[in-house]
Amino acid sequence: MKTIKLLLLGVAITFILAACGDNEEAQSEDGVIELTLWNDWTEDRPENTVYKDIIEKFNEQHEDIQIINESIPHDDYEIKLRTQAAGNQLPDMMRVWPGTRVQPLVEGNALLPLNPIIDHWEGLIPEEILQDYAVDGNYYAIPSNISETSLIFYNKAIVSEAGYEEFPTTYDEFKSLVEELKSNDITPISLGNKAIWPLQSVFISGIADRYTGSDFLGNVLNGDGTFEDKQFINALSVIDELTKLEAFNEDMNTVDEAQSRNEFIKGSTAMHFAGSWAIGPIMDSVEDVENIGVAAFPSFEGGEGDPSKISGVAGGGIAVNSNLSEAEQEAAFEFLKFYYSEELFQQLVQANIIVPADVEMDDSIPQVFKDANSMAQNGLSPVYDATLTPELTDIINNGLQSITLGDKTPEELAAEMQAEWDKSNE
Repeated sequence: MKTIKLLLLGVAITFILAACGDNEEAQSEDGVIELTLWNDWTEDRPENTVYKDIIEKFNEQHEDIQIINESIPHDDYEIKLRTQAAGNQLPDMMRVWPGTRVQPLVEGNALLPLNPIIDHWEGLIPEEILQDYAVDGNYYAIPSNISETSLIFYNKAIVSEAGYEEFPTTYDEFKSLVEELKSNDITPISLGNKAIWPLQSVFISGIADRYTGSDFLGNVLNGDGTFEDKQFINALSVIDELTKLEAFNEDMNTVDEAQSRNEFIKGSTAMHFAGSWAIGPIMDSVEDVENIGVAAFPSFEGGEGDPSKISGVAGGGIAVNSNLSEAEQEAAFEFLKFYYSEELFQQLVQANIIVPADVEMDDSIPQVFKDANSMAQNGLSPVYDATLTPELTDIINNGLQSITLGDKTPEELAAEMQAEWDKSNE
């Protein structure tokens, strides 16, 4: 019996030592903490190069912490993330996206709150933008970029010839500009709605927020509001009104977003409504960069929203696994503070990427980019297809196109959206 007890004791001690050894090995064999970072930076794009270069620089300057970069193709990335989360096998750090995409990881307690270090970015990143990764008072990632969806690019010369040295700031003034352009046989707005998302993501995301305010969508989805709200119908009616004013090109529903952008670049139209994704292509293609202006949506009389906001979503951010040891957590925090620096944002600006930080820009940066970036600093309003369910997104996408064709009224579309939402909650 004594022999058996000693044998069992020896097995137990061996198991404990082995477990301790495994933990130390996971951190490092030579005292260096290694943290694996998953991301989707496989494409040869300027911003991906920036991200990887910052990590390499961190590794060079930190002998005690090393970041192991693992890039996974975008189409496979989130599937793998969900699968590994279900098996509690997430990496030490991972790239995530805000809203409904990060929510399951938060609800599953897979992510570590960044509250202990969130003050590090005070004065660099506005609180309104940090809130995109906040859930119940906890912050789970820091965004590195922003995708704005409701920018108005305009040809300064054409707008000036129509009698407007400054871009209109109210909808009434904007309609007057449209009518003046039409009287001069100039197509006011180049629109490519073949894929049916631009009228929703670009136009309504901006227009509706001006009317309803940024709490509207959340209230409706929580059951505290309705899509048949008069202000939302007012927003849908703007699409109807602009169509009847002949503000758009006649083939708007048969050309895509890139084709309509090219018409603007050629000078065939006065304006093109798009997101920040269009800045690079426009700047790379126009002959006179200084002739291109950018503006936010005008204000609407009686609107309840903040006219200084622009619709947009925070881009991907790096989150931390909640299962890390205390030493690993501190190492991850040190990396995040190094990574999300003014240097990162400055380099992204050089790559024509809108950033969440208000950084200084030299004369090499086009004014149109500076203006677009400054708009984001006033706070972001919701983008509809980043907030609605897929079913509601399909309804509003198709419904807005139907409005331009005269097949549906704004009231009918609002009622259809509410009926779908009520049905889904039965």
